[in-house]
Amino acid sequence: MNTALTLVSDQDAALVYLTEARKHHTQAAIAKHLGVGIRTISRWEARQTNPPAYLAHALQQLLPFGEESPAGAFDFIDLFAGIGGLRKAFEQVGGRCVYTSEWDSYAQKTYAENFRDRHPIAGDITQVDAADIPDHDVLLAGFPCQPFSIAGVSKKNALGKKHGFACETQGTLFFDVARIIEAKRPRAFLLENVKNLVSHDKGRTFDVIRRTLTHDLGYHIHYRVIDGAHFVPQHRERILIVGFREPVAFDFDALPLPPKGTHTLKDILHRTDGSEPELPWDEGRFFDHKKKKVQDKYTLTDNLWLYLQNYAEKHRLKGNGFGFGLVKPTDVTRTLSARYYKDGSEILVYQGTRKNPRRLTPRECARLMGYPDTFRIPVSDTRAYQLFSQAAVVPMVKYAAKLMVSQLNLGEKAPEAVEVPKDIMATTRWTKEQLKLAFHLYCQLPFGKLHSRNPEIIKLAKLIGRTPGAVAMKLVNFASLDPAITSTGRTGLGNAGSLDREVWAEFHADWEKLAVECEMLRRNLDRAAQPEDEADELLVPEDYTGETRRVITEQRIKQNFFRRAVLSSYQGRCCMSGLSEPRLLVASHIVPWSKDKANRLNPSNGLCLSAIHDRAFDKGLITLTDDFKIVVSTELKRKKEPFVMEVLLPLDGRTIQPPERFAPQAEFIAWHRKELFVDNRK
Repeated sequence: MNTALTLVSDQDAALVYLTEARKHHTQAAIAKHLGVGIRTISRWEARQTNPPAYLAHALQQLLPFGEESPAGAFDFIDLFAGIGGLRKAFEQVGGRCVYTSEWDSYAQKTYAENFRDRHPIAGDITQVDAADIPDHDVLLAGFPCQPFSIAGVSKKNALGKKHGFACETQGTLFFDVARIIEAKRPRAFLLENVKNLVSHDKGRTFDVIRRTLTHDLGYHIHYRVIDGAHFVPQHRERILIVGFREPVAFDFDALPLPPKGTHTLKDILHRTDGSEPELPWDEGRFFDHKKKKVQDKYTLTDNLWLYLQNYAEKHRLKGNGFGFGLVKPTDVTRTLSARYYKDGSEILVYQGTRKNPRRLTPRECARLMGYPDTFRIPVSDTRAYQLFSQAAVVPMVKYAAKLMVSQLNLGEKAPEAVEVPKDIMATTRWTKEQLKLAFHLYCQLPFGKLHSRNPEIIKLAKLIGRTPGAVAMKLVNFASLDPAITSTGRTGLGNAGSLDREVWAEFHADWEKLAVECEMLRRNLDRAAQPEDEADELLVPEDYTGETRRVITEQRIKQNFFRRAVLSSYQGRCCMSGLSEPRLLVASHIVPWSKDKANRLNPSNGLCLSAIHDRAFDKGLITLTDDFKIVVSTELKRKKEPFVMEVLLPLDGRTIQPPERFAPQAEFIAWHRKELFVDNRK
């Protein structure tokens, strides 16, 4: 990608690039990159001399934006691109944009000024044929948030307007994103929206989105509401929805969030001490460098300031919080909204008692959203305020991008070929014993891991004298018999044989017998082979002998099989809270172990729950409806304890995260409601 900037002169550019580069690199690092001494860098920064014009390009290469994507980088597309916030974040982690869509002409102008692409900016996405979009690894979309936003539509201008999916002009644009995901099947996607998306229409809007992405498209999604205050001096809560075509070990907690308050307003305000960088592309529009102050037009007039004070007082007397937000350099601001251009009331910069407060300048708004000073603002102040208010917080998206890229397996190498012993169960046709071992493994692996590179598949292949590819194909054959898989539109290979069906039926007829039989068969083939998870649980103390030892061994084999089958079905996450720490997860029985011997090990009789949710479910304090919605008991609802109110009561009415396969059977859920749920006990 070529430089995005049209500069007044290369010498001016070199100085600006140096100022920006120092935010990210030490003097020593810059000196080494340029081939000059550290003292030279110091003289340039002190304005004793200026960096030569010919170094402008070399300095620009040090900036986090506008760089060429590294070799082997992944490709992404930028839908509802706005001014390119999502793009900037993903370019920082090595991505290359191959397609852009944005319909707003002012956003297009700003985008084009900052990104010099070979591809044109596509307009209305509803008119784009998915076949015309190039293949890509990651899809990015900040689909319009106004239909779901609290701040975006006031009571006054909401009259006659619909919200959410009822807003035909913008709310349904999500389905164009889904249409493109379905057609192009990218490895992953990231969707960004306002936090109100989760609660809009009592959660029904988000439920439609979640079900579309998971049930209809077959993606594995993770989502979290994150406050931009972790990265910039602005409270700006946004939901990030991350999806993967295959199940991966994605976890938002894998990269701790920076503490709030690290960034304050002084980090983004124009500096009046003479150190404010002179940006040639701003042409003094926002800051008067001769007078070392912000341009007067951003200070409120006496009439406007008086109006805002009276307005705030009127609402204070009514007991509500409407008014203005006066901030000082040590503060964190409110959310920059689309109405900021009107009076700037939500973020007013304090200028002392003798001077009215002022609005942020568009340059300060850019900084508030995490954009560098090299970002050009080619539109009017009014349009700039609107565009930045709808933009993504760049460093917040980069936080998610880092986590996503680590799961894309870019440049993943295939494992070395496995030498299969010729004398171990070698035969051209699958034996029943081999099929039982294969199905035993199928139950314990996530659907997305049924490929020949999986170490557990390679290990089983070596034990039974098959190639990893043959074992992987057999596991996918079993998937074609699994209703939980086929109901989502995924069909496996669809050529399961009669013996495959026989083994499937045998397991479902007697889970306990087959689980123990397969584990013993596996151990006989390789005494050293044990499940990786909780191998210590399968070890029986030496002081147990004879029948006691046999019973304990079988019991632990059964428990371990059930746990692995259930946890893998739910991708290792509590289906109610999303917790992914394995040491805190329980394979919880829907119908208790003691009540139904035939289904003790049936994974469809299990839920992956955290320890606290397992306890509440086991004691009948919570249950499920037939459509997998959580019901909290009246007994719990009467509790006024903070933990119950914060952790358990919000579950009421929430739909559990559906399993990858082995979905809970309706008769088991009905039994739990009738027999265990405390509200139904006499």
